[in-house]
This record gives sequence, C-alpha cells and structure tokens, in this order.
Amino acid sequence: METLLQDVRYALRMLRKNPGLTAVIVLTLGLGIGANTSLFSVVDAVLLRPLPYHNPDQLVAVNGDMPGKHLNDVGFSIQELEDFQNRSGVFEQVSGVWPVNSNVTGREKPLRVEMQAVNLNYFTLLGAKPQLGRTFVDADYRLGLYEGVVISDSLWRRMFGADPNVLGKTFRLDSDPYSVIGVMPKDFRSPGQTLLHDVDLWGTGGYVGNPFPPPSRSIRFFPSAIGRLKPGLSLEQAQLKLDAFAAHLREAYPIDYPATAGWTLRMVPLQKEMVGNAETLLFFLLGAVSVVLLIACLNIASLLLARSSMRQREVAVRQALGAGAWRLIRQMLTESVVLALAGGLLGAVLSFWFTSLLLRLVPASLPRLTEVSVNGRTLLFAFGVSVITGILFGLAPALQLANRSLMDELRQGARGGGMGVRQHRFLGALVVCEFALSLVLMVGAGLLLRSFWNLLQVDPGFNPSHVVSAKLWLPVPNDPSLNKYLAPAKRSIFVREVLRRVSALPGVEAAAVGSGNLPFSGQRNAVNFVIEGRTADDSHALAAQFGSVTPDFSRTLGNTLVRGRTFTESDNETGQPVAVIDQTAADQFWPNQDPVGKRIQLVFPGAPPLPWAVIVGVVARTKNEGLDAPYRPHILYPALQNVQFAMTVYVRTKASPDAMEGAIRSEVQAVDPDLPVFGVRSMDSIVADSLAPRRFAMMVLGFFAFTALLLAAIGIYGVMAYFVNQRVREIGIRMALGARRADVLKVVVSRGMSLALAGVVVGIVVSLAMTRLISDLLFGVKVGDPVIMVVFTVILATVALLANYIPARRATKIDPMVALRYE
Repeated sequence: METLLQDVRYALRMLRKNPGLTAVIVLTLGLGIGANTSLFSVVDAVLLRPLPYHNPDQLVAVNGDMPGKHLNDVGFSIQELEDFQNRSGVFEQVSGVWPVNSNVTGREKPLRVEMQAVNLNYFTLLGAKPQLGRTFVDADYRLGLYEGVVISDSLWRRMFGADPNVLGKTFRLDSDPYSVIGVMPKDFRSPGQTLLHDVDLWGTGGYVGNPFPPPSRSIRFFPSAIGRLKPGLSLEQAQLKLDAFAAHLREAYPIDYPATAGWTLRMVPLQKEMVGNAETLLFFLLGAVSVVLLIACLNIASLLLARSSMRQREVAVRQALGAGAWRLIRQMLTESVVLALAGGLLGAVLSFWFTSLLLRLVPASLPRLTEVSVNGRTLLFAFGVSVITGILFGLAPALQLANRSLMDELRQGARGGGMGVRQHRFLGALVVCEFALSLVLMVGAGLLLRSFWNLLQVDPGFNPSHVVSAKLWLPVPNDPSLNKYLAPAKRSIFVREVLRRVSALPGVEAAAVGSGNLPFSGQRNAVNFVIEGRTADDSHALAAQFGSVTPDFSRTLGNTLVRGRTFTESDNETGQPVAVIDQTAADQFWPNQDPVGKRIQLVFPGAPPLPWAVIVGVVARTKNEGLDAPYRPHILYPALQNVQFAMTVYVRTKASPDAMEGAIRSEVQAVDPDLPVFGVRSMDSIVADSLAPRRFAMMVLGFFAFTALLLAAIGIYGVMAYFVNQRVREIGIRMALGARRADVLKVVVSRGMSLALAGVVVGIVVSLAMTRLISDLLFGVKVGDPVIMVVFTVILATVALLANYIPARRATKIDPMVALRYE
C-alpha cells in the first residue's frame, strides 16, 4: 500500500509537470466516458435491470398466431385463458391484457382515460402492491364487469388532487358508476400493451355478461396475455408443453381452430416482449460509443508513447538504481490510471447532462424511460470503464519503455531521445487500428442513413401532408339500455353531424371519419371473410385488415383509386352492401383477375355473417403499421353500413394541428358534450414518429462516426507530425544533397497513407463481419453494400491525405542548414 501511494504521488507530480497534455487527455476521456455512462444508463434501465415485479424471470408474454392466415397476435378468448390457467400445466397464473379507451363524464370537461381490462389475478401475478387501498380479489368476480377500479398514481393526482380519502369515491366511466378501491404506486407501470400512453386505471370482471356477447372460443377480445411460469419450469420446457396443449385444443375444437389457420402459441420473456427491437438498437449504440472511446484510448496511447521517448533517460536512471521491469510498468500504469480516473470523474459529472440530452432524443416508444437515471450502478460502470481505459492506453507505453535495455536507454538519452524501430512500428499499428475502427462506424452509419433514405421513398399509400387526425370513443355502458349509441342508426346520425360541422370549419378542404385498421392507426383489426363461389376449404384461411370509412376518405387522405370507384353518399344503411379493397388484397386473393364486381362476406367471431358485399373499387396498397412493415391486405366498408364505436376524424387543412384541435373538439362536443376528443395530431408527425427509432439510431451513430473520423484524423496528424519532428536531421541531409521538395513531400505522405490504407483494408474486413449485427435495423440495403463501402473508404482516405499533407508540407520548408544544427 505504501508503494502504491508513492506511485500515486509520483504520478500526480508528473501530471502537474505537463498540464497541457494532462488537460487534453482528461477532457478527451471525460467526453468519452461520459457518453458511455449516459448510454449505459439507458441500456441498464431498459435491458439489464430486472422488471420491478416479483420474480420477474418467471413472467412471460403469451401470443397467439395464425400463420395459415398470415396473422400474428390474434388474441385470446375467455375460454382459452381459463384453459391456460387450469389445464395447460404451464402457468402458475395467467391474465389477459386488453387496453381500451374510456370516457370519464359528469365533470366540468369530459376526459379520455386509458383503461386496461385484466383478470382478477393480474396484480397478484405481478406481485404488485397498492399504495392506497387494495387490488382485486376473488370476491370481486362479476359476470360482466366489476364496479370497482384500481387507478394509477397519475390519475389520482390529475382527477382527485392526490386526495388521501379517495377510496370509495365514485365517478362515471362510459356512463357507468365506478368506485376507487385502490391506488397504485407512482413507479408502477403496466407491462402490457397500451394504446396511447401509460394506463390510467384497471378494471376486471368475468367478461361473459353484459356488455359482452355470449362466450365463444372464436371471440378473442384480449389482444395478449401475460403469465407466470410454474416454479422449476424453464422457458424451453414451457414452450414444448404449450405446443402440445395447443395441438390438443386444435384436435378437440376443429371448428374453432381450422387446420388451414394453423393456430399456434408463442411465449417470450416479458422483458424481451416489452423491449422488442430496441435490444439490438441499444446494444449496438453502446458498442459504437465504446469503439469511439477505444479510438480515443488509441490516440492517448500514441501521445503517451511519443512522450515516453522524452522519458528514456529517466527510465534508464531508474533501471540503473535497481528498478525492475514490473516496477516500471506499475509506475507507468499508475500514471495512466490516475489520468483515467480524473477523466472518469469528469465523465461522471458530464453524464448527468448527457443523459438528460439523450432522453430528449430517445424515441418515446422505448419502454421504461421513466426508470432511466444516473445512479450507483451507472457510476460504478463509469469507475470500471475508467480503470479499464487507463490500463488500455497506459499498457502499451509502459511495456515499450520497461522492455528496453539499460544501454539502449543511455545511448538514446545521450542523443537527445527518440524511438526505436519497434516503437515506430507499434505507433503505426495504433494508427491502423484507429482507421479500421473509424471505418467500421462510418460504414454502419452509412448503412443506417441509406436505410432511412429508402424508408422515406416508400409510398405509404396516402398523402399525410396537411392531414390532421383526432380520435373519438363512443361509450359502451355495461347496461345496454343506457347505451345511447347502441343502435347503428344513432351512430350514423352522430357521424353525419360531426362530418357536417367539421367540414364547414374555415380552411378545411375535405373531412372523413374512419374506424378500424386504418393507415398508421396502430391497430390490428383482422377479419375473416368468404369469397363467393369458392369452396369452404379455400375460404377458411382468408383474412384481411378491416376498416370502415366515409365517402370522402380517399380524397381526404389522398389514397389513389386504381380501378372502379370509391364510396358515395348512396352507400348508406339502405344501400346495397359494398366494399373497397386495396391492391395488396387484389393481388393476394384475386391474382390475374379483376376483383371489381366480386362478392365477399365478412365473418366476425360470435356474430352472424354480414350480408354479401360487392367489391366496387380497388385503391392503392397502404401501410398501417409503419413504413418498414410489409403491405397487408385491406378491406374497407362504408362507415354508414358498419359504424363502430372507436373512430378517427381526418381533416385535410392548411391550418396547424394545434389550431385544429380546439375547433374539432368544439364541433364534436356541440354534437355530444360528453365526448372527449383526444390524440389530435398531424399525419406527418404520426409517420415521423414511426421512423423515430431509426432516426435516433442514424443520428447517434452518425455523430459517433464523425467523432471517430475526427479522432482518427487527429491521430494520424499527431503521429506524422512526430515522425517529421524526429526526422528533421534526415530530411535536412536529403535536401542538402539535392532532394526536391516534391520528393520529401512524397516520402512523408506515402508513409502516412500506407498506414491509413492498411487501416482501411482491415476496417473493410471487420465491418463486413460486425455490421451484420445491425441487419435487423436495415431496410432495402445489404450489409456489404459496395456503394457504402466505396464512398466511406474515399472519405476516410481523403481525410487521411489532408491529415498527412499538413506535416508533410511543413517538412518541405525545413532549412537544410538549420536541420544540420538541429541536435
């Protein structure tokens, strides 16, 4: 310990003797370690930290797929959830998760809240405790819905002013009275799927009485489910048992699970389900910023290695006094670690600011962002990175100095210091590594940039410019007799009146109402259908995304008509049932045919089939899940022939979304003052948000790549400047013997460019291997894209040439007589 303290004191004295070099190194490390720490804080919160529930490793997300119908996440019925709980032998507990819109009425202003319908055991399954009151118990079971709800801390504060006596207070939700039985803690977040934002309240019930239809296996209104595996059951074992159970259900209920649909069950860890593709993105960005820090370490190692040539006499004297190689290495490493810890301290301070900045750039869709903070784990990470960084950039100079012989040191010291051939080669190898790593980052950024550009060229099937959307939810009370919109005619009257009023607003060019699975709605509303004239077996596997729209929908959204016609005012309750399909549906279900004039029949689970509808038109294919998602077949019905409770008002206008929000709300509430208007946004912003994760990855990696390129340029400039400085005498002799300036320029530049080009070659090989890790983030571009490789190789080579040219040009201006007297 005494020796260590002695080394630390000596290291501090050496750093004080070189304040300029110390400041540069500490600042460089502070920026690199700070960036790494801030990005790690996001990775830690989103990916590494266990979910804040009891035994989170046992929690899984359960999804149902029908590959035969090209459908994923088809949801679950009440009977299926009961089977999972009681008969599968897989789950200790399981609960459905169903996010729904709800309207709070009876207040000064109507309020839209996000409710999550769950099973009685939902909170017990998660091991979550309320901060006030209680959660659901078995005694709360009702055939329909239980009249008590658990609310979030956010809703408790917004609606009740954080009243500690909130328990038992009632309010109206979709016209039904509900009472508060519990309040969840501030940090509780539902792990299930949501519609717009965090869940405001949770409700429960049996889901087999009003307002629900009679139970049926084919009525799958729970979009997803979460489960807790039985103790001792691994995910692989559980999936095998669940596969066998699914096969048993398909055999026992062939009508509900037709063979052509291929119904299967899929389980993934709950944390992975919540994170999705963000895992690849975040780990890749953490790796990228670590590469930038590594490049900075290589630069610092180059500086210290060059500086070590000035310390050769000092090392020789210490060797002469009996210091061994390990003692010298330890001293050098102590100096570098002290430097790194100083940089780490600066980085820890900067990480608070970097993290705040990063949270402004991170897509809002990333889960668990509220848990991101610079805490003890992230500061421990910063300390660990500092120590490792100090060892990395200090090891090479330490080994180079400690391994030289005493006589070599004394001879070099007598000549004023310098590097041997081995040191020169090692310094060159550092530059090669810098350029190789820089090219890897640049190629990765280039691939993401081209992917983003390709996405911008994708035709979504509509024109989002100057279109504003606003969401509505017509209430569905538990008692059907209280539902003023139960009759389709009442909903039709509402839609007509809203359209009339909104269309008359100043600046509105066109308006429409739509519901169901419409462009970028974020919903998956698949429906089965039958094509007239085809056998039952052929029709069992037919499914498409469904939506209902008013006549001006195509004009409002700019959806191109391919053939036939769109809807008209005559396509109403009394008109002939008609439908419009998109080009994807036409190609998939009527290849090499004209579908106009064909008849289809929609089949909704638990309800009689709709009347046969004639296809009257085909519109351009549309995307409703994102520009990078595949095109899916769509079937549209006239809204007045199929009016749903959830709907969206679309307005084409020159006015801003903020200006339209109040106007649309006023007109809707003039029709029904109890209806909140929510989610008012421009379609441009909705499309932009769908690209947010890719934009974030491109921007961050692009910044890292630029930083790496700058560091590499500084690195090769520093090395070449040092080489020129060491070869002043040689260059003077060459010029005194008649060498031309062009010859000197060529010698110096060729040396530097040989290092850069070697780094480029190594970088191309490494990038071909490493960038495969981001294949999931690419769109319309291959990992080894030759254009990207050539472009960024040329950019890197050009930067290297400029970095070499400056010290080379300085070398050509050396006066031979001054050079000969240099030493």
